[in-house]
Amino acid sequence: MEEERKDFIGMTRREFLYVSGAGITLAIFPELAIGAEKKPKYGGRLRVGERWGSPGLDAHKNYLPLDMFSYTLMYNGLTIMGPLPQVRMYPDLAKSWKISTDGIEYTFSLREGVKFHHGKELDSADVKYSMERVMNPATRSPKASAYALIDSVNVIDKYHVMIRLKEPFGPLLTTLTVQNCSIIPAGWEPTAIKPAPGTGPFVFKSLVLHETIEFTRFDQYWEVDEKTGDRLPYLDSIHVQKIADPTVRWTALRAGDIDYTMDIPRKASIEAMKNPIPGITIVLPQPVGNTWIWFNVNTPPFDNKKVRQAIAYAIDKEELIKASLWGFGEKINNQPFLNRSRMYIPIPDREVNLAKAKQLLAEAGYPKGFKTEFFVPAGMVSDLDGCQVVIGQLKEIGIDATMKVIDRPAWAKSMRDGDYAVSLRGDTERVDLDDAYYMYLHSGEIGKNNWSRYSNKELDKLLEKGRATWKMEDRIPIYRKVVEIIKEDLPILYLAKTVMPLVHRDYVKGHEFGAATWFGYYGGGMKKVWLDK
Repeated sequence: MEEERKDFIGMTRREFLYVSGAGITLAIFPELAIGAEKKPKYGGRLRVGERWGSPGLDAHKNYLPLDMFSYTLMYNGLTIMGPLPQVRMYPDLAKSWKISTDGIEYTFSLREGVKFHHGKELDSADVKYSMERVMNPATRSPKASAYALIDSVNVIDKYHVMIRLKEPFGPLLTTLTVQNCSIIPAGWEPTAIKPAPGTGPFVFKSLVLHETIEFTRFDQYWEVDEKTGDRLPYLDSIHVQKIADPTVRWTALRAGDIDYTMDIPRKASIEAMKNPIPGITIVLPQPVGNTWIWFNVNTPPFDNKKVRQAIAYAIDKEELIKASLWGFGEKINNQPFLNRSRMYIPIPDREVNLAKAKQLLAEAGYPKGFKTEFFVPAGMVSDLDGCQVVIGQLKEIGIDATMKVIDRPAWAKSMRDGDYAVSLRGDTERVDLDDAYYMYLHSGEIGKNNWSRYSNKELDKLLEKGRATWKMEDRIPIYRKVVEIIKEDLPILYLAKTVMPLVHRDYVKGHEFGAATWFGYYGGGMKKVWLDK
């Protein structure tokens, strides 16, 4: 019998494996051993250890990762994203929609009898109010740009609402998810510490800013489990606690202080997969999110395109993944999508070439290199480790870099204000071509989401044309040109997607991993989790 080939760090392919579209469990599931799935139970409190705390839960203003995770528990959108890596759109509060032949009018039929957490029934006025609140400049919503092409939101009757566009807008259905616009009751003015009621499976109970969030079961939630017919959710409550250090999260899970966490130390993941720990399950889901380098193109020396290109030639992405992620990752090519995504644009990537990198630095006026400082947010060990790897690689071409780590809210403000030179950061998953590029690279987003402060009239026109083009087959050629410009100008240097180990006690059941770290997505998430104890 042929010996099984080993991939890395002494692990066989069977020990380290993940495939497109599904997470592979690298531990024994007791319920599978008995030959039949158990019927889900109601009740119990799920204790989650998270990497961050929330600075507030105004669903139209606060958009850090934990906030968006929370919104998938508390709220619904008109549409909902499906599993990675395709992230197709499905009905959520809208049970169906019709699109006019010119792509200008979208008419949505709402689900009837859906209740908000305070008892009011959802109707079209709530949808209109929520969308217009995001669109209102006074709200200062980071997602307002996604709705720039909406001309009006019109109530037809109690259960029908029509969105009229200024021109066709290809990613409209994507912009109607919780990630962009949670539906809240008409007239409600939430604050960071007093969020609006939602229609989601869990009710907000309490928030300690930057520390903990508590949710309780919504007994009148509208959705049922398609396998059992049971009304969702199963859990009585979810308690989310900030535990910034991944080693502490791992220790807390092993000690039984929490039930579920993610992004534990990669070395610990490898050891636990080679030598399974009784009572603990480790899963490697689909790669998610993105790591990239953001250049402030208005600040020397990064205002020189050749400097940015030199850095691109100097960074070895495979080495970065091995050294900072212990191999738990996948490199990306001039864009934030995997090569198996329907949104991937096949453009050749640069190969590592240190001689070329040094030549470009010399041509840019830095033959001996220069000193710089990477600006990095606290809380993500993979970002910090990745930055250290990049710093080491850049020394090979004469760039002497250091790293400044600050709290994430302060980091985000400085980035938005352009008060930095270069940053390595992690980003959440992009769910549409427009979502991937417009907010980060259009000149109209400078001071908002375009933190590279990059301005290119040709790119602006392409991004405007891309979002105004309705059919995907017509959008792809437009975005091919977008990716070609990104590769040449490099306002952003895309590096890798992360396979983020998810770990839970083996009595945590029903958690599928179609959307990796998301607490909710079409067909899965925390609404289906139950505790077998």
